[in-house]
Order: sequence, then C-alpha cells, then structure tokens
Amino acid sequence: MSQHSLLPSTVTYQINRRKNHPRFLADVMLVTMSYLLAANFTDRKLQEVDVLIISGMGMGWYFSSKITDLYNEFRTVTFIDEILALLPNLLTQFLVLVVSLFFLKDYDYTRSFTIAYVVVLASTVSLKMYSTRKLLMFWNAKGVNQRNLVIVGEMAQVDGFRDLVLRNPQFGYQILGAWGYKEAGRKTPPLYETIDFLNETAMGKVIDELVIAPSQFEESYVKSIISWADKKGILVRFTPGFFQFSASRYSLELFGNYPLITVRSTPLEMDSWWMLKRAFDLIFSALFLVLVASWLFPLIALAIVIDSRGPVFFIQDRWGQRGRDIAVWKFRTMKHKASTVREDGGFNQTTENDPRITKVGSFLRKTNLDELPQFINVLLGSMSVVGPRPHAVKHSLETLPKIENYMIRHRLKPGITGWAQVNGFRGETQEIGLMRKRVDYDIWYIENWSLMLDFQIVLRTAYNMIKGDPKAF
Repeated sequence: MSQHSLLPSTVTYQINRRKNHPRFLADVMLVTMSYLLAANFTDRKLQEVDVLIISGMGMGWYFSSKITDLYNEFRTVTFIDEILALLPNLLTQFLVLVVSLFFLKDYDYTRSFTIAYVVVLASTVSLKMYSTRKLLMFWNAKGVNQRNLVIVGEMAQVDGFRDLVLRNPQFGYQILGAWGYKEAGRKTPPLYETIDFLNETAMGKVIDELVIAPSQFEESYVKSIISWADKKGILVRFTPGFFQFSASRYSLELFGNYPLITVRSTPLEMDSWWMLKRAFDLIFSALFLVLVASWLFPLIALAIVIDSRGPVFFIQDRWGQRGRDIAVWKFRTMKHKASTVREDGGFNQTTENDPRITKVGSFLRKTNLDELPQFINVLLGSMSVVGPRPHAVKHSLETLPKIENYMIRHRLKPGITGWAQVNGFRGETQEIGLMRKRVDYDIWYIENWSLMLDFQIVLRTAYNMIKGDPKAF
C-alpha cells in the first residue's frame, strides 16, 4: 500500500493506454485458426453455423479484451502480466463457445472440441505474445525501433525513472542523458542549468523524447522546458507534481479544450462499469434471498428468539454513499436495548468477550451470519455486495476529524464485505492507526475496482466464514 516517489506499482496510466489494433486483428485471426484446428483435431465436421459461432467468438474476444485491458501499451508491462490479462479472455471464450453450442443444439464432440479450442487458443496467443516481445527486444538491442530519451528534473525522480527504463529494455528507449537537481533548500528548480544541460546534450544528437520529472509541479519551470523542446520538435512528457498526493490512480481527459487530470479516478465513474456492478449486486442479492435466506433466515430468527428477548433484527443508522444516513439491517446479536454509547458519550465499539453480546449473537458474529440481512439493503440500492464497510454515524463522526481522507471511502456505496475486511482489518479499531489502515485499503479498492476483484473478495469472505475469523467478535 506504500506510495513510491515515482511510478507507483498500482498506478494505472490512462494517459499511456494506446490501443494496438494490429495486435487485436492478429488475435482474432488466431481465434479463427484455433477454432479450425480444434475442429480438425477432434474430427468435428464444420457447417455453415460455424461461421456464426466464430463471429460470436470474435465479438466475445473484442469485449473481454476491452474489459481486461489486454491491448494496453504492452512494452511497459511484464510478460507474466500479459498472461494474467489473457486468462479472463480465455475463460470468456470457453463460456461463449459452450453457450453457443448449447443454444444451437450442436452436441458433436462438444467437450473434447471445447477443451481443444481453449488449449490451442491459449498456446497460440501465448506464443505470439512471447515471440513479439522477444522480437522487439532483439530489434532494440540492434538499435532498431529505439527512441532517444533525455530525462531532467528532481534528482530522486530522475534516478527512479532512469532505473525503470534501464531495467526494461523492451520499452525501446536509449537514454542520451539524465540530469537532476536536489530539492533540499531550493525554492524553485534551477531552470538555466537545466537548459544548459539540454543544449549540450542536443549538440550533434537527435532527441526523440524529453521527460520532465519535478518533485512538485512548477509551472514556469515546465513551461520553459516545453518551449525549448517545441523549438526543436521534441516530444515532451512529464510526471506532474500530483504524485505528491497519496493516490494510486490518475486519469487524463479532455473537458472541451481543457485537459483535466483526475486524482483518485475509479472505473466506477463510467456508467457502463457502474451499471455492471449494480447488475451484479441485483442478481447476487436476489439469488441469495430466494435460494438461501428463504430457509436460513427463519432458522436464525428462531435461535435469536429462543436465546433472548427482543426483536430479531437490529436496524442501525450508518453512513452510506456521500455520507448520507442509511438504515442498515443486521440480525440482533446483543441484549435487547444494549447501549452503544460509553459513559463519556463516545461510541462504544464491540470488544472481545463483550458482555452485551448474547450466546447466539457470538456465533452469528464469528461466522458473519449477522450481516446477511444487509442483502436487503443491497436489493433496495443503499448498499453493494462489495465495498467499504459502513460505520455507525457516531463512530464516523468521531473518526472524521482524525483521518483527513476518511470521506474518500464514501465515494462508493458501502458493502456487506470489503477489501479491508478480507485483509484482516475488521472488528474493533480503538487505535487510530488501525482505522487509517482500513481507510487505506478501502481507498485502494475504490481506485482499483474490477468485477474480478469483487469476485475475489466474495470468495475470500466465504472462505473466512468457513474457517472463522479471529477478529470477528
């Protein structure tokens, strides 16, 4: 979760996402070739309907590759990262093929053909990825397709960027020069010294790209260097000073004619991703309430009634999206009318061996079964299956002044489970440091959301429910 001075590992560079159409077309050709080879290996007779199936496979590849960002600028990622991005696309191909054959009632060699297709496709695409990368690195070693790069700015930033380029020859850059100034004791960057260095470096050499890496954004410094580069026709890139903020994701977009950099951008700001997450919430919560809650809730309710007097459900006001109050449903786990306010007026958090908790309530908390009624909140739209856990209003009011970025976790709907919880940050948070860590994990989730991450969190939550969580009390 730590932030590096330059190029954090969790940063998604929206600016550098170049869509590579030749790579996409090559993979679509491999989809077609793999289909034909799989049919040949399994003695499956091709028919006219196969043209429709292959077209569907191509469309499936197009949409899944967009979701997984398979065709981002691949020279700045490792080979294993490419393979990891490929796996969801292979799964999509498997599902599309199975569904297509089922609805078309084509049962000839279905199992062997499907397995053969996925294996052939995985092998050919992986081989293409590996060969492309090796060929590019070979060309770069021979000086082909390389671009001459110069880096200037604050010394630590320059050193970090230079090391990154040197460690990754597949980027295709040759460093002509790098010059940095020390930040300590300086009010402004040394502009004239930087320009002198650039003039000396440019003598008799061709500079293709210039990277400006200041520790903080200084408009006059960056503007003057861009002006120098424009006169020589050099492409300029710079690492803006927003790296001084503790965010792991930024995006660049045009607002009319104005370029805007968004700090702490999240995929869920796009309507398509928000709608997909909401569809997942609706389907998941509806299936749970019909298939599980219909018989499990009455059993839990009966146990609560037998164990102690009072209502079955406990409804508590908590902060939801944008800090709005929402009524969160839970099974009652404490004695009826147990106080949540300490003698000093502060919020009384649940502690280990808390005397307010009933016997049945203790079991429900250890297994997280007490949270299940919140699927009602999900269905009604005030919560999500996965998201930052909501805190009681009084708890949030006490925490807000102590953690500057606390409200960022409320940019999304709260969840029944969350990234912080499956990483061990749940339960009592008497120490402010523990709450900061929980907030950090929540913010990371917001900035790096994906549907696959939601599935991962749901699976890890189910696993924790089975094995038990030591912090569940």
